[in-house]
Amino acid sequence: MAKYEVVRAWFGVKVGDVVEIKELHPALKSNVRLMRGEAGGQLTPATPEGGTDSKSPKEVIQARLTELGIDFKGNLGAEKLGELLPDGELEKLFPAE
Repeated sequence: MAKYEVVRAWFGVKVGDVVEIKELHPALKSNVRLMRGEAGGQLTPATPEGGTDSKSPKEVIQARLTELGIDFKGNLGAEKLGELLPDGELEKLFPAE
């Protein structure tokens, strides 16, 4: 049986549901999309260092401010947060990029 993802809902089925149908009726053909391969598979980055586990500059600065015990507002951007760091700290965090 083939697996299909629902793209247009019908009675008793919601958008995003996965249904297994032996023979797809022509009336339902426009309501589903054939799922190829394994659904919900793991994505692998194209390059080894291309993962998403690295932190953004804002997160790095926020972590250092917390370590130093400096209060800050979470809605500030990386540039404004960098201004709160003591002299030389920003260069230590981001050496000559």
